[in-house]
Amino acid sequence: MADNTILKDNAGSGGSATSIQKWGATASFLMAVALIVAPLVYLTGNLDDTGGPVVYALADFLYGPVWAAGLMTAVYALRERLGERAPRLMTLALLVALVAAGAFVTVASIRSANRYYHLTHPDLNLENSTIVLTVWSTLLAGMIGAAWHFLGWVFLLVGTAGWTSGRLPHVLSALYVAAGFAALFVYLLPTLEGTAVLLGTVVSIWQGLLLWKVDPEASRT
Repeated sequence: MADNTILKDNAGSGGSATSIQKWGATASFLMAVALIVAPLVYLTGNLDDTGGPVVYALADFLYGPVWAAGLMTAVYALRERLGERAPRLMTLALLVALVAAGAFVTVASIRSANRYYHLTHPDLNLENSTIVLTVWSTLLAGMIGAAWHFLGWVFLLVGTAGWTSGRLPHVLSALYVAAGFAALFVYLLPTLEGTAVLLGTVVSIWQGLLLWKVDPEASRT
């Protein structure tokens, strides 16, 4: 009787671990979509086009709440995957991911608030005010740099944990570290954001594929 109970508990734990890994994979793919779609809208979109505000709002949603939720879910799934081989590094990575997620939501909120104020007060001609545009751009650039800086630490911690634990491919761990260093200094060199986005997209896709293929140790009963 006791043996049957233990087997059921183990089976439940294995199913739960599998579910977490699948959710982490889905979140990783959503992160990659957000990193591709949102910057593309910001670079090529036109607010004056029909449906332009809706498209920009979608970009803010992807680059803010979707990206933040995806980051937290993916890092949690990675923490479960690495298990007891790097608990401190991954716990720290999860905490820093929470800060990074909050920063990205703040960036999206600032973008959305600025756009809403601009659209609802056309009489102010804010697009022609050098001072207003400078203040908005400086504030936004500062918040973007801070968000990427915290994300850089997340990538570095995950990459280090994956390498030392041996639970992640070494090439992927190296990509985490490379993406981390690029993201870490976006606040100093804003041009590094493009490199960080590219590396972050590659890491997110690979990470999603890895998590989708559930680790045998995670579902072992």
